[in-house]
Amino acid sequence: MNQSNVAYTTNRQRKHELTRHAQKRCAQRGLCEGVVPLLTSFGEASHDGCGGIRYVMTDQALDRLKQVLGRNQTIDGLAGAYAVVSANDGQVITLGHRYK
Repeated sequence: MNQSNVAYTTNRQRKHELTRHAQKRCAQRGLCEGVVPLLTSFGEASHDGCGGIRYVMTDQALDRLKQVLGRNQTIDGLAGAYAVVSANDGQVITLGHRYK
């Protein structure tokens, strides 16, 4: 059940709190906390089956992001990035990169 989430202005205003686990994964995986609003606004959303929503920056999602913000090295680095957010309280559970 994939669905596009293009309501950027609505999600951008929402503050996502990172769990301690997510903070560690950010540091380990070279992602900063500031990418969470981009992932949740432009990423392809799907339920992970464990009470979370996974937002993945697919090629199509990356194209939409580039149309809005333009292309740069930081945005290109988001290819394959994902965030898992709790469906209950909106906390970010983990972040990472999906490799093909």
